[in-house]
Amino acid sequence: MNIIQSAKRISFKIIKRMVRNYVPRSLIFFIDVSISILSAQFTFFLISSVGSGQLKFIHLNWEFLSLVSIQILFFLIFKSYSGIVRYTGFKDSIKQLQTTISTVAALILINELIYSIYQVKILVNGGAIIYGFIAFSMLFLFRVIVKRVYQLIHSDSSSTKAYLLGTSLTDVAIAESIMSDARTNFDIVGFISEVTKLKRTRILTLPILTLEQLEHQKIRGGSSVIVSSQKLRELAIADSNILNQLLELNLKIFKLPELQDWNGESISSEIRKVNLEDLLQRTPIKLQREKLRAIYKDKVILVTGAAGSIGSDIVRQLIRFEPKKILMLDQAETPLHEMSLELESKYPNLHFEKIIANVRNLKRLESIFEDHQPEIVFHGAAYKHVPMMEANSIEALDVNFIGTKNLTDLAIKHKISRFLFVSTDKAVNPTNIMGASKRSAEIYLQSVARDKSITTRFITTRFGNVLGSNGSVIPHFKRQIENFGPVTVTHPDITRYFMTIDEACQLVLEAGAMGNGGEIYVFDMGKPVKIFDLAKQMIRLSGFIPGKDIEIVFTGLRPGEKLYEELLADKENTLPTHHQKILIAKASYDFDAEKLILIENLHYQIANNNEVKSIEVLKKLVPEFIPLTEEERQKNAI
Repeated sequence: MNIIQSAKRISFKIIKRMVRNYVPRSLIFFIDVSISILSAQFTFFLISSVGSGQLKFIHLNWEFLSLVSIQILFFLIFKSYSGIVRYTGFKDSIKQLQTTISTVAALILINELIYSIYQVKILVNGGAIIYGFIAFSMLFLFRVIVKRVYQLIHSDSSSTKAYLLGTSLTDVAIAESIMSDARTNFDIVGFISEVTKLKRTRILTLPILTLEQLEHQKIRGGSSVIVSSQKLRELAIADSNILNQLLELNLKIFKLPELQDWNGESISSEIRKVNLEDLLQRTPIKLQREKLRAIYKDKVILVTGAAGSIGSDIVRQLIRFEPKKILMLDQAETPLHEMSLELESKYPNLHFEKIIANVRNLKRLESIFEDHQPEIVFHGAAYKHVPMMEANSIEALDVNFIGTKNLTDLAIKHKISRFLFVSTDKAVNPTNIMGASKRSAEIYLQSVARDKSITTRFITTRFGNVLGSNGSVIPHFKRQIENFGPVTVTHPDITRYFMTIDEACQLVLEAGAMGNGGEIYVFDMGKPVKIFDLAKQMIRLSGFIPGKDIEIVFTGLRPGEKLYEELLADKENTLPTHHQKILIAKASYDFDAEKLILIENLHYQIANNNEVKSIEVLKKLVPEFIPLTEEERQKNAI
């Protein structure tokens, strides 16, 4: 009894070690040999019970040793003990089957050979087949038990029941991988078809459901949906509404990243929650990498606003083109410090400088240009919050206009090769100080670009809202959802253009490389998005139901805020470029002596902190700047 209990304890310890750690292949080999010995004993026992009727439990004769030796030989040939037991799958069962069939076939051949010479056999041919069945069953059962124990130890009792979106071969392969993953937290309960008419109703014995069936099914088998990155792209390009429909059914959506982005060894560990950027993604951008490398490689590049969301990503995008040095300029100390720590950690060979400075300080900027001699400038530093700038208009003009003018003048003086200005869609027919201040900066850049004696190429890029950028609506909504609402939207019909940070910064770099000087590049932002719909999507992505778990409240348009924004990204107002997502805004501004005087006068009034006079001059310099009246704001709020 003590021997049996000791054997149980040893077996349990071995399995426990196997399910927690990788074990030596020699131990797996030893266990497989032990299983084959046990199988051989069972086989000889069965044969003895049928043949002579005298039961013989232990066989240690030459026949037994021959059988086990043949089996060991094929273990070594096929290396069936080399797989990781906890991840046993279809391929492992095939290898075990090959090993066992080869052993049985060899045993029968040797049997016949010995019989033809000595008139004896190791065991009857039927016994060899019986041994094959027993050995394969026990070898595979051992692996299944270890895998199941591992799953029980590591599994969460509340594993997520999930559907897989799609029924293609790739989707089925993903489902099989998740189902065979020993460490999965997902239990695949079915497939969701993108078509309404089904040719078959089951895959891998699991049901296939259409969206209509899922909608009318009162009790669903799953609470989540897993979708591949490839499928996400296909749905986005096709402008499909499937993901929104799934969200409206209160299903949580998870994605499986691209294979090259995997960090772990388990497919389930790579599954992530779908975010807003995934729902709004578009066709991937194709950059002219060799052309960009030729322009940015081995250059000293100054990036202003480098600690901000746009500036920091421009820095990250530039790294791949191997610049000589990146000058990161910002007035925000802590974010710049955090950015520098990130670069030191991820890119230890990158040469960069962190510079605390304000773009309004001309003398400070002058010293930076003299000390570091930048060759290319990306100017992203700006004040951008519309309501705040309405209340602090002189600050908006000081940073957005004078700051840009300071850098522009220094770029000319120090013969910078390229100057890339990051503008905004709010500069188009502006109704607020922020947009008008950015438009005045655009005008100044275009005015100096007209001078043929100036060698610097001044290029302006104009795009809409960037998802997740500092101070944007996305982080604001996220904070409100974390506090369980309410989520505040200014108007039910307000729309905005959106672009991911990565997409925007890639296009900025591309535009910076293609510009000849004086152009205003407009990015294809896709279709405008209703902020109300955006709020609902974010609430659903967070696992709540809009209007039930978290309320959405309309607060009315803020000072200077438009219902709809304009990019001028249409054929009537733009010209195409070689890049399908970048257009050139047609020139619509007439420069004359009076306009140039207005530019100087605006600079003078801002420098003298004269807010009233500054705005008067701004309206003359930017005649399309027509602030919304209080009556118009009230009307839009209804």
